[in-house]
Amino acid sequence: MNSPRTVICWAVASMLLSATPGLAQVSADGMGKVLPVELYACDFKEGKDDADLAKVVERWNDFADDNDMDDYSAWLLRPFFYSPTQNFDILWLGAYADGNAMGTSLQNWITDGREMNAAFQEVLHCGAHVAYSSAMYKAPPSGGAPGSGIISIMDCELNEGYRYTDVRAAELKWMDHLAKSGSKAAYYHWMPMFGGGDAEFDYKVVSAYTSFEEVGSDIESFANGGGRAVSQDIFDRIDECDDARVYVVESIRSGKIRD
Repeated sequence: MNSPRTVICWAVASMLLSATPGLAQVSADGMGKVLPVELYACDFKEGKDDADLAKVVERWNDFADDNDMDDYSAWLLRPFFYSPTQNFDILWLGAYADGNAMGTSLQNWITDGREMNAAFQEVLHCGAHVAYSSAMYKAPPSGGAPGSGIISIMDCELNEGYRYTDVRAAELKWMDHLAKSGSKAAYYHWMPMFGGGDAEFDYKVVSAYTSFEEVGSDIESFANGGGRAVSQDIFDRIDECDDARVYVVESIRSGKIRD
């Protein structure tokens, strides 16, 4: 793995907890309510494309409305910066308001979603379905769930002798610095929950932006605004993270998943 928070550290930028509406969702210890999220990694079947998927998504939204899925948000993620190991066409990301919402939604899917599932399977082959618990350090500036835009994800592993509480304390210091730099990123940690098997990481660092202009601003701040030195001082020896994968995000359902 690379040393933590190298030049791609713009991908984990966030802001200090300040008195804006979106940040009221962040708790006193710097983390928002932990939510369950799920990822499907999928390929288009032969002859199928985004237009076919859009038709199924439209049907699925009607299904979700009929089943009162107002506590679920969903996005489609398309790889933008990636390596050959990212061998899928698209990611489906879903987030639930809480564990109860997840349980109810999954049971409804098993009971009533067979026809809808078959429609997805006509368009996509999904080789993985995994779930994480998502802790929020910084809400989107607009509050609520992120919309369409850009998302980055990287895998991090604790170094020997360190615990997650060490990472949390370090992240809050990093946010304090980034408040002064004006970063617009929303910021989350995902911990493995279901489906990943023997994961080779302890948590994922996830950042959401509304545009590449916001991404570029964080890059400049990190590379030429003193962020690199601050980051190395904060995170030195605690963990190691790989290079971030970056995706273009399309919001396909915006439920109420945070108060």
